[in-house]
Amino acid sequence: MMNRLSLLATAAYACSTMAPPALAQSAQGLEKLSHILVLYLENRSFDNMFGEFPGANGIATAGDAVIQHNRDGTPFATLPVTDKPFDITKNPPELRDVTSLGDLPNQPFVIDGIRPGVTTATFTRDLIHAFYTHRSQIHGGRNDWFAQFSDAKGLTMGHYSAAALKDSNLWRLAVRYTLLDNFFQGALGGSFFNHIWLVCACTPVWPDPPKELRSEIDEKGIVVRERRVTAAGDGDYAVNTTQSIFLNNGRQGGDLLPPQTSVTIGDRLSEKGVDWAWYSGGWNLAIKSRTADEEKQLTDLAFQWHHQPFAYFARFDPTNETGRRERERHLKDASQLEADIKTGTLPPVVLYKPIGVLNQHPGYANLVAADEEVGRIVGLMEDSPMKDSFAVIITYDEFGGFFDHVSPPQPSIAGGRADFFGPGSRVPTIIVSPFARKGTIDHTQYDTTSILRLIGERHQLAPLPSARYGAVESLAKAFDFGN
Repeated sequence: MMNRLSLLATAAYACSTMAPPALAQSAQGLEKLSHILVLYLENRSFDNMFGEFPGANGIATAGDAVIQHNRDGTPFATLPVTDKPFDITKNPPELRDVTSLGDLPNQPFVIDGIRPGVTTATFTRDLIHAFYTHRSQIHGGRNDWFAQFSDAKGLTMGHYSAAALKDSNLWRLAVRYTLLDNFFQGALGGSFFNHIWLVCACTPVWPDPPKELRSEIDEKGIVVRERRVTAAGDGDYAVNTTQSIFLNNGRQGGDLLPPQTSVTIGDRLSEKGVDWAWYSGGWNLAIKSRTADEEKQLTDLAFQWHHQPFAYFARFDPTNETGRRERERHLKDASQLEADIKTGTLPPVVLYKPIGVLNQHPGYANLVAADEEVGRIVGLMEDSPMKDSFAVIITYDEFGGFFDHVSPPQPSIAGGRADFFGPGSRVPTIIVSPFARKGTIDHTQYDTTSILRLIGERHQLAPLPSARYGAVESLAKAFDFGN
């Protein structure tokens, strides 16, 4: 375990406000990309979705790296029992009544077909996906404590078969374009933290947070209790789901994250005069006073307040005119996205967050609805005025509590490509573009920060003040511009 001094040094390094070393300001051929659209889905590890994809570094190549252990180092005889895996109201009663998956071998298993009627349209229960829990599950790169620390026990080892996914839009796009099988989530843990990381490659700061919001770890750094803020001695950072003082669901009382002031990719684009937008399903309803029916609509569609990263920043403070103007210009409802694509008025840089039921998050979404949304957006771009010059990057915020067998980059080996905050497990990522290498699996090591590097290089932006930004491989490497 790191001592306190080294922990703080690592944290300071990751969130440093000093600029990283000089970066290449453009990659040859990148100017051919007129539009970059990031489609941000939810809570699936690479093995969970593409573990059986032919030629990828999936479950078939994992060997003994899949074996799960007790804390004493002994392997489980069978996977810990999964409690009520399908107890979700949207499932039929016969699936909700399944109390356990029974004794499963200590290895990954296929979710679809595990019980009669279980398909990609079935909703599974949610699984814990939090900062210290994730770090403990990774276990220094061994990845053998996922089942030990999951509140869903053995369900963490579940994945979907090639037979179940081969006709999905995601699978077909991965076959047709470029699948990245070594792409890691930017930060350890859950959605809130990784959404923030997507826009700034930084960690949310909470100076002098309430003591009762501190997470707890033992003397070895293993999770004891997850709360919103880092454990004592690990700095003052919000790493688990925390609502914003500017936009929240009203359920976290007065303990809300103060305004964030770190430099974002939006700031850098605006400095350069490049238009950009964050489109989000349900946004227009969320930012206004709602009727009871509208409130129910937001709830039924599973709008997630903590999936709106720019809303955490002082630049978008809705209590002043400047903030409201910035909100109106850059933070938009998903209902506008289709029209902007069809008319060719889409900003050059776009990030799209589908509403909850369309994002594949276990618990409130299945795989099917989001897959249809992916197909719709890609189809719109392929038929748009930008059809010869766009890139759609389909990726996920984080692993969702599901096992992945590949060790994330570790600071002791990866240097600046890893730090106290991440990266975490692999997540599926697909590049769809006229300039994508067709029918290719790219094994290059990337993380979420690589998307920001691509945007920065394409538009010759000043680097983000993040050490990781200067260390990771740019996603520009995944394209072929025929130079």
